[in-house]
Amino acid sequence: MTKSFHLKAEPRTLLGKKARRLLRNGIVPGALYDSRGQSQPVQFHERELLRVLHEAGTTHLIEVELDGQRVSTLLREVDREPITARIRHVSLWALPMDEPIETEVPIAFVGESDAVRAGGILVHPIEKLTVRCLPKDIPEAIVVDLSVLKEFGDSIHVRDLSLPPNVQVLDDPEETIATVAAPKVAVEEEAAAEEITAEAPPSETG
Repeated sequence: MTKSFHLKAEPRTLLGKKARRLLRNGIVPGALYDSRGQSQPVQFHERELLRVLHEAGTTHLIEVELDGQRVSTLLREVDREPITARIRHVSLWALPMDEPIETEVPIAFVGESDAVRAGGILVHPIEKLTVRCLPKDIPEAIVVDLSVLKEFGDSIHVRDLSLPPNVQVLDDPEETIATVAAPKVAVEEEAAAEEITAEAPPSETG
């Protein structure tokens, strides 16, 4: 079960470009979206918002308290200043807890690969997976055990994953999550040797 974090919100009356004035007072404008896509303007104290977003990320539920009522949400979007990276707007998505949702979850690698220890290069082309589950079942990460990669060329695909209960991965089952490439030097030496062999004149017998 995913951990939940608490965040207090207040109704927002400054809208559009006027909402930028809130940042001068340490207040971040935001929007709370419901399951139908309708939004309600809200605002958060910047210091508390930063703490919660740092801890919750995109996979933990954020319980937003507004006008004495609490609603479970997920982070939807963060808009930052391009130079300072200061948050200038945040959007949260209110969730019906009894309906499955689709969201992205990071991949967490564990274990050691014999092929990597032998000099192989670990290649992992994707960092997140799209899952479908109830909000309460959102995993912090999808754990991938690298110890199954024994030889150069061994791979782990989406179809090979051991998933938490009640969690479905929507990515292509054939998509590669991790593979071990042979050491670059060894590959280059082998290619060079094959090239020399191909160019060498046939030996004379007689």
